[in-house]
Amino acid sequence: MSNSDNHSHQAPDPKNMNKAFYIGIGLNSAFTLIEFIVGYSTNSLALIADASHNLSDVGSLIISLIGMKLAQKASTTLYTYGYKKASIMASLINAILLVTIVIGIAYEALGRFDTIPEVAGKVIIITALIGVFINTVTAFAFYKGQKDDINIKGAFLHLMVDALVSLGVVISGIIIYYTSWNIVDPLVSLIISVVILLSTWGLLKESIKLAIDGVPQNVDLSKITAILESYNFIQNFHHLHIWALSTTENALTVHIVPKTDITFEETITMKENIKEDLAHQNIQHATIEFGTKADDNQKSRALNESIN
Repeated sequence: MSNSDNHSHQAPDPKNMNKAFYIGIGLNSAFTLIEFIVGYSTNSLALIADASHNLSDVGSLIISLIGMKLAQKASTTLYTYGYKKASIMASLINAILLVTIVIGIAYEALGRFDTIPEVAGKVIIITALIGVFINTVTAFAFYKGQKDDINIKGAFLHLMVDALVSLGVVISGIIIYYTSWNIVDPLVSLIISVVILLSTWGLLKESIKLAIDGVPQNVDLSKITAILESYNFIQNFHHLHIWALSTTENALTVHIVPKTDITFEETITMKENIKEDLAHQNIQHATIEFGTKADDNQKSRALNESIN
C-alpha cells in the first residue's frame, strides 16, 4: 500500500542553514546597535522598540543555531535520543522571548501618552528603511528551511515580523516628518506589539505542544489511524503514541494484533510496509509491536475483571 498523494519532508541542509544563521546574526547585531543609538539620540520609542525586537532576532538566531547544532549531535549512553529535543526547546524559548518583549514595549508606549517627546522624523525614516532591507534579505535566507522545521520557522518569523515592524516605523517617521504628530510614535509602538504577539502566538502554542509530546502539526492522526485500519491482516491496534523527537523528526509507537497468528518473516514484511506508509505521513521513526490474538484476549479478560 502506498500513499502517493502525501509526501514526507526532508530536513533543511545544515550547511546552508548555518550560513544563513551566521549572516543573520552578523547583520542584525550591527543594525541593532545602530538603531539603539539613533533611537535614544532622537528620543524615538518606535526605533527603540524596533531595536529591541532586532535584539530579540539576534538572540533568536543564536538560540535556534545552538538548538539545530545540538539536534545533530549523536546519541549517548545518558541521552539515548541524542539532543534532538534541543531544537524544540529553542523554538519555545524564542516564542517566550518575543512575548516578553511585547509586554515591555507596550508598557513603555502607554507611559509615553502622558508626556509625548519630540521625535526626529527624517532620521527615523532612514534608519528604519535600513532595517526593512536587512531583515527582508536575512529572512529570505530562511524561507525554504522554515517550511519543514519549526525551529527555523521561529527564526524566519522573527525576521519577517521585524521587517514589517521596520516598515511601520518608516510610515510613522513620514507622518511625524510632515505633520509633527509625535503621538504617532507611541501609537506605532503599540501596533508593533500587537503584530509581534499575533505572529508569535501560533509558534508559542506549537512549541509548548511539542515540548510536552503532543502530536506534531505536520502529522494527521486520523490519516495514521486510517492507514492502520486499511490493512486486512490487522484485527485491532492500541497504544498508539505520536510525538516529536525534534523540530524535523517525529516518532510513533503502536501495538498491533493480527487477525491470525503470523510467522516471523511475515511480521518483518508487514512492519516494512506499514513503516513505508507512515513515512509518507511525516513519521521518521516507527516502533511497531506485534502481539497475538491470545495476548489480546488475555488483556481483554484482565480489563473486564478489573472493571467488575
